[in-house]
Amino acid sequence: MKFRLILVGVVAWVAVIGALAYHSLRNDPPTAREQTTIADALPTVDEALARIAQALDADPTVAVLSPYHEMDRDCRITTARDGARYERVLTVYTRAGGEAAALDRVGAALPKQYRAIVRHKSSTHTFEADAGNFVAVRGGLEMPGRLRFAADTGCRPHPKPLREPAAPAADRAPVQAVLDALRLTGSTWRSTALPCPSGGLLWTVEAVANGSAPPVLARLGETTASGAVVVQANNDVYAYRSGATGVVARATGSTVTVSATSGCGRA
Repeated sequence: MKFRLILVGVVAWVAVIGALAYHSLRNDPPTAREQTTIADALPTVDEALARIAQALDADPTVAVLSPYHEMDRDCRITTARDGARYERVLTVYTRAGGEAAALDRVGAALPKQYRAIVRHKSSTHTFEADAGNFVAVRGGLEMPGRLRFAADTGCRPHPKPLREPAAPAADRAPVQAVLDALRLTGSTWRSTALPCPSGGLLWTVEAVANGSAPPVLARLGETTASGAVVVQANNDVYAYRSGATGVVARATGSTVTVSATSGCGRA
């Protein structure tokens, strides 16, 4: 009889512990990155980049959004458990000399919980922030006139293949207009998007074409849409804003990449 009571007590205790563990799993916030998945991280990645793009939309800048990129194919959660790590990048073209002020604007516009830090030292300008959910954002001056912001998921479990979301709002027309002006044919196209905090989508559509640079880009100054604001114009980059859309043509060797991005509006 005594043994039976002890057994019943042990079983009841195990049931209580199991119920508490299940409740904690379902309701308590994770305390380590390894308790979350890549799918859990992606909305945080997207929100961070959307906020950065929104903070800079009032300036004469042109942004280009990248797809998700797998950074570390050998990422491991433990010695016996594989994981994955992804990064998404927002590249921002600005007028030469305006890079430091643009970084300051981002730092001031982000929510306080991001704990954004902007550092300026001589010609080096860096940015870092914590977007929450174990997502780090790093960036700064990549080269004169170009800023780079990268949001990193860190190494996490990833049970399913990552599927890039569709970009239904992406409009090819601004890119096609530049290709036509340069008398180039887009050989490959891609588009990507993320949701804006206030609704709608930030999207980038891009085409890569064969072309001889820099002579090709020299034609753009004569064909840029009326009323457009030119952000950069040099031998390998031509960037401008036409209304809510930013367009950039980049020449590398024998290829020209043309991107158009429409964003989240002004912060």
